[in-house]
Amino acid sequence: MEPGVLRGINLVGMEGGYGGDVAGSTWDRAVGPVAGQDYPVFAPELLGYYRDKGVGVLRLLVSWERLQSELGGPLPAAGAGYAAYFADLERVVERATGWGMAVIVEPWQSDAHGGAGGASWRGQIIGSPGVDSSAFVDFWSKLAAVFAGNPLVEYGLVNEPHNMSTRAWWTTAQACVTGIRAAGATTTIHVPGNGYTAAASWTADWYDAVLPRRSNAEGWLNAGGEGSPLSDPLDRSVAEVHVYLDADGSGSTTAITTPTVGRDRLAIAMTEAAAHGYRLFVGEIGCYAANPLAPAAWADFVAYTAASAASCAGYAWWAAGNPGWWDDVGADGGGHFSVTPQELGATFVDTVNMALIAADFT
Repeated sequence: MEPGVLRGINLVGMEGGYGGDVAGSTWDRAVGPVAGQDYPVFAPELLGYYRDKGVGVLRLLVSWERLQSELGGPLPAAGAGYAAYFADLERVVERATGWGMAVIVEPWQSDAHGGAGGASWRGQIIGSPGVDSSAFVDFWSKLAAVFAGNPLVEYGLVNEPHNMSTRAWWTTAQACVTGIRAAGATTTIHVPGNGYTAAASWTADWYDAVLPRRSNAEGWLNAGGEGSPLSDPLDRSVAEVHVYLDADGSGSTTAITTPTVGRDRLAIAMTEAAAHGYRLFVGEIGCYAANPLAPAAWADFVAYTAASAASCAGYAWWAAGNPGWWDDVGADGGGHFSVTPQELGATFVDTVNMALIAADFT
């Protein structure tokens, strides 16, 4: 594997609903999440299965509200459920990094229906009257301080911001990068864009909720203020983009449009990043391996990222989890593309998707 290039999986299950007094809640905010009920506990044997497949990075999705139950509050939050959740997170991180795997800790915020809530707190967009952006910076300053001593922990600001001002998001992102560095963290920070951070729309502006509309490409170049690009004193921040292979790029179907669709979509963001001296990380890439076009499309995507290592820091397959929690190998309306193994006694059996991608982790 090229130096500085990570290849791995998304590990899902700890993100969950945002909870409490909001419709669609899946956990009791007063008590905190319950292990085995509101989120899976990843057994050492399961994590060992992913390690043995050669997985080099886990994009580990978590919940802001489960780590910090009140804006500006302590981390972990007070209460047995919150303490147990935080301890389970630390166990996953310590075990995986102890084996030499990198871990990207990243909040995946839920909406009231269990979908991707973007850059939000209990359904409220960061920067709205009830959720000042400083609260998000506070969260990141505290979480980064917890893991700052671990050289294999990286930081993903949040999954798929959307339905918000592009400029406001990038201003918030810059403040988070500054806060993470002030907390003593020195490893890579993964910064997504607005509009679900799709690579194919990196230079488009249709997703900006505020006029005049701006693209993520403009957002990166003005994150520090007009004419000032996103600034990281250690120059270790990368743009996180997502790539799916069906017609609308959502990953909600098992379709693959062409064998080069992954390359074609990623190239839009890659060309922009290369021109302005920053790198990308593909935080989500997935497809249905049983589609006849899958082998060629996957091979072409891997070849393109390998040839573009100067601008591409790697990728993480969407998605993996715990048996019984994330098993769908198809799309099921939401792009699951599971590489979660089937558990047969003490034996783990690969999915068709894992069979497609495992050889390319190393």
